[in-house]
Amino acid sequence: MHALACMGDERSDEAVAALQRFLELVHTPEECRMAYFNLSACYLALEQYDDALTALDEVERYTPDDPTAVQGRAVVYACAGRIEEAIAAFEQFARRWPRQARQHKTRDILRQLNHIQRGKAPPGDYVIGHLEEQIPHNVELGDWDIVERKARRMIVANPNRSEGYFSLGVACVEQDRYTESLDAFLKAHDRVSDHEPTLYNIGHAYLKLDKPEQAIPWLERALHQDPKHVSALYQLGVACERLRRRDEALAWWRRALKIDPSDYMIQQRLHEVGQGPEPVEPPLSPTMQQVHTLAPVVKARMKRPTVHRTDAVTLTYDGRVGFVLEDAENRRNGSVYAGEPFHVARIADEDLLDLMGMVKLLLRMTNGTNTRDVAVLVYYADRPIFNYQARFSRGEQVFFDADGRFVVTEMPRLFKLRMDSDLASSYGDPMQGTLIYLNQHPRPGVLLSTMG
Repeated sequence: MHALACMGDERSDEAVAALQRFLELVHTPEECRMAYFNLSACYLALEQYDDALTALDEVERYTPDDPTAVQGRAVVYACAGRIEEAIAAFEQFARRWPRQARQHKTRDILRQLNHIQRGKAPPGDYVIGHLEEQIPHNVELGDWDIVERKARRMIVANPNRSEGYFSLGVACVEQDRYTESLDAFLKAHDRVSDHEPTLYNIGHAYLKLDKPEQAIPWLERALHQDPKHVSALYQLGVACERLRRRDEALAWWRRALKIDPSDYMIQQRLHEVGQGPEPVEPPLSPTMQQVHTLAPVVKARMKRPTVHRTDAVTLTYDGRVGFVLEDAENRRNGSVYAGEPFHVARIADEDLLDLMGMVKLLLRMTNGTNTRDVAVLVYYADRPIFNYQARFSRGEQVFFDADGRFVVTEMPRLFKLRMDSDLASSYGDPMQGTLIYLNQHPRPGVLLSTMG
């Protein structure tokens, strides 16, 4: 479990050590096969390609003709720049397991590798695509240190491509390193001059560095690429306001509001400068209306409630009844559970990171195997509440909403994973409706309940 948690948090060195220790303790073929498979993934992430191939040799010793092992070998060859061997392995995978090959778009990969073999592209282009597929997941979870690490690997793989510099710029912005982000975005622009997100981010970086005059032409170029880019219009207004060009600022914000009349931030800005009414929040969703209706009912059933407060957020729970999470400053945030009863246990501080790493691994796995929905709530003592929701249809992710960041390196006061799924994975039997609550006030604790 520790190894898998490290893999979820992409701490590959720690995962390798844990898996090697695991192999000293187990003897069944399935356990050994699983460990070697995960070792190969860790070695691949660490760019230790020979070790990754050796681990896959062990997988195939336990399960000959394993399609996943054949595909994994092909990926390792391709990342290592052993293009001829990669092509042979991918062709074997496509020939013997055509359905899986279609799911993994193997024919597209073979076209790219043949292009590289003919000298029309450098071998590093495969690595760029391999890492670029992973980065959106890291971005969704706010793992900016991991995004930065992968971006730098992409730059090394092919410094003439723009993708690595752009991802590096995004990672630096999110870590408040605006000078570095600007440098990265400008290098991305040198390689691809008409990429609208790059143009916008250069303007945004200049604004963060308090250089509004330099920001304006870049934001205008981004707007030329996408005339309905509301964020570019908003930032143009901010830049003009800082330059004391008030009429121009108002014009930009009004233009943005015509495109998105419900944009609360722009409404608030116009109201602050006396050019618009106070923003009115839209009505609560039916779900949140139910939450507000049920909260007092559930609390009234609690005979011995325990109450924890941090600023505007209150958690009230009774292990025999359920819990209510309320936010006095945000009526759109809240949660009610009345499934009674649940168990209260303790968890050590040193284990919290592993628990969250496991959740991250789960969220990455669900994209291919889960058919229902996953939601995560993280509550920090000195931060807003972050809510993550994912929806799946026939094994494919069709919706993801992340209001904030999943900052794993900071210990949360309250962490919740809700899972309503028929999740089947290589790591265990199908899981059905497990709820996990982690409350760290005043001592670490877990509230666990099952549904169905």
